[in-house]
Amino acid sequence: MQVISVIFNVVAPVFIIIGIGYAWARAGKPYDSNVITHLVNTISTPCLVIDILTRPGLTIPALGEIGVASALCLLLSGLAGWGMTRTMGLPARTYVPPLVWSNGGNMGLPLCLFAFGELGLGLAIAWFAVSSISNYTIGQAIAAGGITFREVVRMPMTWAILAAVTMIATGLQLPTVAQRAVNLLGALTVPLMLLSLGYALHSLRVASYQRSIVFSVARLMGGFVIGWFVAWLLGLEGAARGVVVIQSGMPAAVLNYLFAARYGNDPQEAASIVVISTLLSVAVLPLFLLTVI
Repeated sequence: MQVISVIFNVVAPVFIIIGIGYAWARAGKPYDSNVITHLVNTISTPCLVIDILTRPGLTIPALGEIGVASALCLLLSGLAGWGMTRTMGLPARTYVPPLVWSNGGNMGLPLCLFAFGELGLGLAIAWFAVSSISNYTIGQAIAAGGITFREVVRMPMTWAILAAVTMIATGLQLPTVAQRAVNLLGALTVPLMLLSLGYALHSLRVASYQRSIVFSVARLMGGFVIGWFVAWLLGLEGAARGVVVIQSGMPAAVLNYLFAARYGNDPQEAASIVVISTLLSVAVLPLFLLTVI
């Protein structure tokens, strides 16, 4: 009973904030998604990366281990997604990205924070960093048919990770005033991500329920199984194992829909997987948490 209470306290705040974002959109209230997205991507998330990763308790080996786990989960998800689309005769550019890249930011970060504390958040950020950079590069390349190295270099997340790793390795610290500013800006990330997800879900529409359910179940259950396999393979325990399992089992990321819309890869299909997998996650995420808490 205590475990159920803990899980409820972890999951409920996430979906409450998502629900507020959805209700805000449904009420027709103003919300500039472009401004918020740019704010989160270029300022608050890089600040959160530097703030959390440079706190005591996180080491480069621990972060590297989670980074390797993230890369392995993405690789295995990609292979499974490619095989699934080939078997079903569907275009990989539309269906593989939602099967590979999960919502490790909007939902994964707060869940790991509430479940495992600041240590869990730090490890979840390491996961999210690898997933986010690969999504903006490999994921976008799949959707667009190519990407330039210049776009990777220009990503604020890339520089934030390099700055954080340098500070961890050298022991350097930001001046107190700068550290407090970074902390305040980073604190914007999680609530803005959740509100934005809820707001975005209001405008997305389901195109094909049957196919969307199949791919959504594959995203959630397949990611969960792959997360457990990778955690076992690397011998992860405690918060590290929990973060890998939870992050790997998240619903499809909204960014997959945005790339599909930008490059004309049947965006309604991608939107359907995002919506259905997010709705299904309300039921399955507590079960996932039950196996790692």
